[in-house]
Amino acid sequence: MSFLMSKGFIRFIAGAVCPSCKALDKIAISPDDNTIYCLNCNYKEHRPKDSGETNTNISNPKVFNLDDFRNKNS
Repeated sequence: MSFLMSKGFIRFIAGAVCPSCKALDKIAISPDDNTIYCLNCNYKEHRPKDSGETNTNISNPKVFNLDDFRNKNS
């Protein structure tokens, strides 16, 4: 995973449970905010292209929800 060390630190999603291995607090997010991954089992999931995130103002804090990385079944 080349994105693991690209900024020198890993950002975790607090309280997240890995969908694959069920490990708590092992889910991290890539520096580009488009991929979540598990440090315990190497699970990886990409954010769908149509996630609806249009706000690019960098002064706003970023809030992540694991559902943002799931495809919406309408």
